[in-house]
Parts: sequence; C-alpha cells; structure tokens
Amino acid sequence: MLKNLLDRVLSTPDSPTADLYFRNACSDFLERGVRQYGPTVFASDSACLVMRHDRRAGQLPRRRRLIYFLDDDVDAGLNDESLPFFYRQKLRWVEHLTAQRLQRYAGVAVVGSPVLARLFRPVMQTHLLRPFWSERFAGLGHFDALEAGEGWIELAFLGSSIHRADLQFLLPVIGRLLAYNPRLRFHLPERHVLPRGFDRHPRVRRIRGLGWTAYRREIAGRQFHLAVYPLMETPFNRARSPNKLIEHAVVGAAPLYSSSWGESGRVPHGSAGLCLPNDPDVWFKTLRDLIDTPQEMRALALGAQETAVRLNSDAPQRALWCDLLDIPEHAVA
Repeated sequence: MLKNLLDRVLSTPDSPTADLYFRNACSDFLERGVRQYGPTVFASDSACLVMRHDRRAGQLPRRRRLIYFLDDDVDAGLNDESLPFFYRQKLRWVEHLTAQRLQRYAGVAVVGSPVLARLFRPVMQTHLLRPFWSERFAGLGHFDALEAGEGWIELAFLGSSIHRADLQFLLPVIGRLLAYNPRLRFHLPERHVLPRGFDRHPRVRRIRGLGWTAYRREIAGRQFHLAVYPLMETPFNRARSPNKLIEHAVVGAAPLYSSSWGESGRVPHGSAGLCLPNDPDVWFKTLRDLIDTPQEMRALALGAQETAVRLNSDAPQRALWCDLLDIPEHAVA
C-alpha cells in the first residue's frame, strides 16, 4: 500500500520519455508481442525495457535480457541546485534508486545523448537514440501577416518547470523585448512560477497542460514565430538530448539556443537557427533584430524544419527496438 502511494506521488501515469523514445515510433509493437506493464516499462517474450524507472509497473517481468534507457544525467542532477527541489528528490528516490538497482542486471543501455553514452560504454553495451515526434510540423503561413507588418509576434519558451534557472536567465531579456515591441507576446508552460510583473502582464500567455499528455495535446497544431532554449552551463544540462531541435520545428518557430549546449552543434548556425553565448545583452539584441526582420525569422524556421526532418525519423528507433526486443521482422514491415 505504501509503495503504491509513493509510486503515485513520485511518478506520473504518462511519460514523455516513453512516448518520444518508444511509443511514437513503435506503438504497433504493442499489438505484436510487446506488453506495457507501466508508463515506462515494456516487455517482449525475451526482453524487458525500463525507461528511466519502473514505478507503477509492479514487479518487473523476468526476461532473458534487461534493457535500461536513460535520457538525463541523473547523478549530475542530484546536487544541482539550479533544478527545483522536488525534481531533485524525484531524481534521488526514483531514477537514482532505479539506476543503482538495475545497472547490476541490465545487459544493455540505451541513452539520449553522447554525454550519457560515455557514462555507460565502459561497462555495458550502449546505444545512442534520438527522440521521435509523431506530430505533423506546422506550416509557415503564420509568417505572412508579420511580413505584411500585421499581427502578433509570438515568442515561446517551451522548457518545462525543470528549466527554472534557464527561465530566470531569460526573463530580463523578455521584459526588455516586451517593452521594445508592443506587438510581441510571450508564451510559456503554465507550471512556471513567474514574478508578479510577468505573471500579470497582458502579453504573457500560458500554455495549458499540467501533465505531459495535456501539454503535448495543447501544442499540437500551435504556431510560434520564435522559440528560445537557453541552457545554463551545468553538468545536468550538458547531457540534454536534441529533443528541442524537433519540438521547435513542430510549432514552426525560428529557434535560438545556447552555444554551450553540445546538441546546438547540429544546428547550421544562421540558416537553421542561432546559437548564442549566455549573455543577456546578446540574446536581447539578437531577438530584437529578428523581431524587426520577419523574412529572416521565416528563413530560420524553414531551415530548422529541414534540419529536424533529418533528425526526426522513426526508422532508427524501430530498428533498434526490433533488434533488442527480438520482434519478428514482419512486425516492423
């Protein structure tokens, strides 16, 4: 009884990790021999896959092979005070305990970034995997009004509440931009706690959705002109996956990233996004100039989608999980 209560306090019934790294690409496997035991636990006849943790799954099914998937540097996050307190406790009592227990038995690790791959490769077979979004990328017709000098300029920060420190870096920049251009609106997920001046600002808009599934449903079909993803230089941020490179293409935005983030190297700078040092003045001036040049915004958004198309393929996931879970070939035809 106590374990079930803790499972529900420390975990959620849905999982972005499970969707982005398995279900979006391989949902048909669940009709062809793979069973889902919990939000993040899947098993075929011969292998069991645990993605981050096994909460809400009950006793793990016994299989010949145990596969462990991780898309965050859990150890780096335990003492990272830039992360929210509750999230650090979740890392400690859910992901960290799961890692300590399962790494002794897992024969295969699958990870979401090269930094994480380096942590596992000395001790076990390790595979690197990219996320896959099944949503259709937004068209770019929302730039038409801007090029005609009309309409709102929609700027989005799509980081979850875990990105508290990254948002704190960004807010002074946003404040200056809102004062600079009265047509600018700033959007962010509703879980973020904002200072009063921002929380009550008429051009600061919340993206609804308190859980992953609700948030994902809310942004499907949404269109933004700009999307920003500053990352402070912490070991935890260093291991982040390229997920935002795809998510920003889903909403049709011209993206800006911190140049210190390793995955920003996938972005052809100046043609598919902009990569900036973590200097607030640089971010303000760059965003100000983009706001004044909607044609450049559109060109960056188009280049970002072309880059994301190359990254956002379900084929690598289907091939890897077919191999590791021993799915018959006809199941992935």
